[in-house]
Amino acid sequence: MKRTLGVFICFSATFAVSLQARAQDQQTPDESQLDAILKSDRSPGEKDAACSQLKRVATAQSVPILADLLTDPQLSHSARYALESMSAPEAGQALLDALDKTSGSNQVGMVSSLAARRQVDAVSKIAGLLSNADTITAAAAANALGRIGGDDVRVALTAALPASTGVLHEAEVDGLLTCAYSDLRRGNQGVAANVFSALQESETNKTVRIAAFRGLVLSSGDNVIKLALDAIVGGDPSRQSVALQLSSRLPGGTATTEALAASVAKVQAPVQIALVQSLQQRGDPAAGPAVASLLDSPDANVRLAAIAALGDLGDSSVILPLADMAASAPGPERNSARQALVDLRRGSMAEALVNALEGTPAGTQLELMRALGDRGDSYAAAKLLKIAQSEDDSIRAGALHALALVAVEAQTPNLVELVVNSKDDDARSEAAEALGDSCQRIEARAGHCDVQSLADAARSAAPETRIVLLPICAELIEAPTREALRASLTDPKLEVREAAMRTLCDTRDGELLSDLLKLTEIQRNKKIRMLAIRGCVRLATQEDTVKLSAEEKLRIIAQIYKLPLDTEEKRIALAGLGAVPDKRALVMLMPIMDDAAVQPEAAAAVLRIAKAVSNERDQEAVNALKKVLTLFSATPDARKAAQDGLKAIQ
Repeated sequence: MKRTLGVFICFSATFAVSLQARAQDQQTPDESQLDAILKSDRSPGEKDAACSQLKRVATAQSVPILADLLTDPQLSHSARYALESMSAPEAGQALLDALDKTSGSNQVGMVSSLAARRQVDAVSKIAGLLSNADTITAAAAANALGRIGGDDVRVALTAALPASTGVLHEAEVDGLLTCAYSDLRRGNQGVAANVFSALQESETNKTVRIAAFRGLVLSSGDNVIKLALDAIVGGDPSRQSVALQLSSRLPGGTATTEALAASVAKVQAPVQIALVQSLQQRGDPAAGPAVASLLDSPDANVRLAAIAALGDLGDSSVILPLADMAASAPGPERNSARQALVDLRRGSMAEALVNALEGTPAGTQLELMRALGDRGDSYAAAKLLKIAQSEDDSIRAGALHALALVAVEAQTPNLVELVVNSKDDDARSEAAEALGDSCQRIEARAGHCDVQSLADAARSAAPETRIVLLPICAELIEAPTREALRASLTDPKLEVREAAMRTLCDTRDGELLSDLLKLTEIQRNKKIRMLAIRGCVRLATQEDTVKLSAEEKLRIIAQIYKLPLDTEEKRIALAGLGAVPDKRALVMLMPIMDDAAVQPEAAAAVLRIAKAVSNERDQEAVNALKKVLTLFSATPDARKAAQDGLKAIQ
């Protein structure tokens, strides 16, 4: 019934919208009706609305009527907007004819509409307005001419420019610039260049000179490179700024890049920085040597710019200089150099980085290994495995850190061997950490990791080795590590058993949930039992890798609650119970709320669950919320939440 009603409502709404749209179409007047409104004695508001509608539907038929309104102070703008958008040539002629019949803002409006239409035959009349006594009208004419463009516009504005001043002069300059840039876009480079060059010579306004010089560079054809280079090494900051902005897009390929790079040594630090950034944007490695030479600059900001650019432009020749800076430079330069080593991509970088490890100082070697790890270059794993056997603690640690990021599945036995053969506890822990991180990374990426060698060592290696290998099993969901962990729970060595139990408490493997539940029942060590209870609750209710139904989750928590729990253990179980949005959890919570030691936690669990199931209108939620209101220990916030919950249900 509900489904049928929903379909009916949906159909009715759709039908109503369809009828409304059809009615609106029928109510929209046609062109003749709108023309009739304009010729009638209707109010200005109604005529304005008719003009707005004519803007979408008018043809040449409406032009005479709209033309008559162009001199009407109230409707002039409405009429010209309609004419401005029409494709009929008669509309343009009507606007042109109205130029002589209007003045002030209405005349300015005609000029603007003619410019919007790019009305070329209006240039002569609009140019005549440049000498208008009204400065606003004259300036509007200058701007309009620039928008129309063409030879006649260029001649008119150029002729008027020397005698004008103030606002009008600025408008004429803007018009000329607009016209020249339009010529440039149309491919008339020579014509545009003449205008830009003339404005460069005659104008003193900084903004105008910058705009003109930019246009001059863009229109210089074969001379563009020389013009830009001269500006970059010259002393005029405005020209320099324009040339630097354009330098990343200058034509000429590698030859231009090399010419720009050669300029680096001829300019001061601020310009060097801008030029290096432009070279970086060009992305041409031909600039690499010139940029690398700036690594020795006395200016820290120049060095930073060079380092960042070399990440994009550098080849193997910059590996050692960057690694040395990463090892010894101040903070910002060190971080930038480290990132540049990661970003390098010109050529066989993994091989080059590995080769650079030989014979380098310890600090530099550490930075190279860091880069190999951050790059994820698995090519480096074999070399790093050898270095990880170093007697130097820092070198060994650096190699192990990188191995955790680059080792492939086939090298897992080698990593296990590093753990087994470690000389002391610190080395063993470092090797185990690298092994664990590697296995987790491989498993996360591929969904599986061959950990048989790890499982074998966790079963049979020396106790001190097994103790560091077992925690790795907690982070993996693999059958071999699962069985190795189970076997270790009954090992004759107490320290191995304890390590296995702690690992079991931390496991992500849902297959071990039953083992963990058993541990909560048989374990007498209070600390381990609490860890086991916490692990059971986490696996059942929080671990993404474990998929249990609400019924299974509640069964596990109920099983835990049957144990002789202390207050803290009860709180752990209640936190898990509150995470199960099921009304059966509310039934379980009813007797628990009588336990004064955990009433606040039990009430919080009720509120959390009731909020999740409040749309079901079930009596269990009502009963549980009412009981929260009777609790002496319930806080004001808890009482309010319970009252709100009851309102939501009822």
